[in-house]
Formats: sequence, structure tokens, C-alpha cells
Amino acid sequence: MASVSGKYAITLSAILSASFAVSGCNALTAVKQAGITGNDDAAESAQEGRQAGDGLTRDRNVSSKDVPVETSQQLELSSGSAPLPRQVYSAKGEKVPYVPEKNPYTRDTTPVPTEARAMFVAASTQFKRGDLTGARAKFGKISDKYPHLAGPWVRLGDIAQRDGKHAEAAGHYKKAIGLNKKNVNAYIALALVQRKQGQFNSAQNTYLAALDVWKDFPEAHLNLAILYDLYANRPEAAQKHYEAYYFLTGEKDKSVRKWLVEVKHRTGIEESFIDIPPAGVAGEPLGEVDKASVTSGPENPG
Repeated sequence: MASVSGKYAITLSAILSASFAVSGCNALTAVKQAGITGNDDAAESAQEGRQAGDGLTRDRNVSSKDVPVETSQQLELSSGSAPLPRQVYSAKGEKVPYVPEKNPYTRDTTPVPTEARAMFVAASTQFKRGDLTGARAKFGKISDKYPHLAGPWVRLGDIAQRDGKHAEAAGHYKKAIGLNKKNVNAYIALALVQRKQGQFNSAQNTYLAALDVWKDFPEAHLNLAILYDLYANRPEAAQKHYEAYYFLTGEKDKSVRKWLVEVKHRTGIEESFIDIPPAGVAGEPLGEVDKASVTSGPENPG
């Protein structure tokens, strides 16, 4: 099965364009200094551009302090349903390799002003070095001079989030999405700060919106599963999206495999939501996992 997570091999030009373009940008892209002069580091730079999303997907061990009591809301499942990938079979009953939908922001080639690129690289360097004050000033200048670019707004959101200013960060992420609705990582970042503010229904809707833009977005599926699992006690809903992430990432993530096995123990649903073979074709079992490693399940955030 093809894996879609961490394999966005795109050119440097595409990476830079994705950081700024009105359509199809990855506004969380952090351009590596080593990748400025050519395409050798393109794949690594693309991977780095997804670090914010990757970090969010692992944020399961959350302290109760992370959720303000005065703003916490009971999560209600949305009436809409997020699309799930589906394993296809040939007429002979053989599995057909799944071809995931490509990330929309990587396909954009909208030209970006040379000056804007240089300014963004300089600001990103300061951000990576921890100079948040200097980076904030530079990203602010970019957003003033090039108000149609979404990338600087996501970086401003990242800085605000590091400062613990979640409401301000959410405003910046929403601004970025307004400028570029294909900015899938901005949705993930926004959902995180919404969850940190106890706005669980809003976070759910943001993940669903991300999946509406890109139905095969692995991190959106995983974050949605975690939200359902830890904050709503909806294991069946969580199981669907754990399985979607596991499927889309080539079934290589051992941690998510354990979480999926654990949630299946709770739901009692052994059938796959994704791999549904035709009549007469046996499905592949998930396999056994050391029960001692899964019986406790995910840590309850309170």
C-alpha cells in the first residue's frame, strides 16, 4: 500500500510558492537554509513543513490544565461525516493499490515575489532560532506589504501560540484560511488552539473542514480520532479515523496500531471500516498486540 505521510517530494520552487500563494499554499512551511540553492533538500524541506501537524497528532497525553474549565464544552458529534478512504478490489478479488488524493497545496505554482520569499526565509530563520520578537516583526512586515499572502499569518499564529495567546493565534490561523482555503496545516493548527480553549465542537468542525479540502489528510484523521477518543468518549467514531490514518500511512505506525487495537476492544467492532472485501474474499486481521500495552488506553485529559 502506498504511504502518503511524509513523502511529499516536491521541488524547492513549489515549497516556496506553497508558503505564500493565495491558492494551495502550505503556510506552515519552514524553508531550510540548506534547501535554498537547489532541489536536493526538497523532500526534507517538505517534511519539515509538516512538523506542526505531526506534533499535534502526538499530543495525546494532555494535562487537565490544557482545557480551561470555564470554556470547555460537551462535544457533540457533527451531523456530517468525514470521508474515509476505501480499499478497492479487482474483479478477481485482489486488492488494488490505493492511490491517495494528493495534498492540494503542493500542486500550486502561483508566482511569489522574490522579495517576499527572501523576507519569509529571513523571518523563518529567526523563528527557528527562537527569536520570536524579531520573527514577529518580520512576519508582520510581510503581511503588511503582501496582504494577499497566507503564510505569514500562520507563522504569526505559531508565535502567538508559543506565547500562550491561544485566542490571538486562532485569529491569525483563521485569517490564513480566509486567504487560502487549501492551507491544510492551518486548519490543524487552528483546531489545536480551539481544543486548548475547550472549544471541542469548533475543533471538530475545523478537522472536518480540513478533510473536506483534502479527504486523505492523515493528520486530520488522526487528530479527529484523538478528539473523539479523549474528549467525547466516542470510541466507534474514533476507530474509523484511527483506521484511516493507519491505512493512509502504510500501516507502519506502531503507536497508532496499539491505539486502534485498544479502541476495537472497547467497541467490539472487528470489521474494518475501510477494507471491506467482496463476498467470498477474506479480510486481513489486524493481528494480536500485547494486551498489557493497550489495556490502559489513551490517557484521559480530564
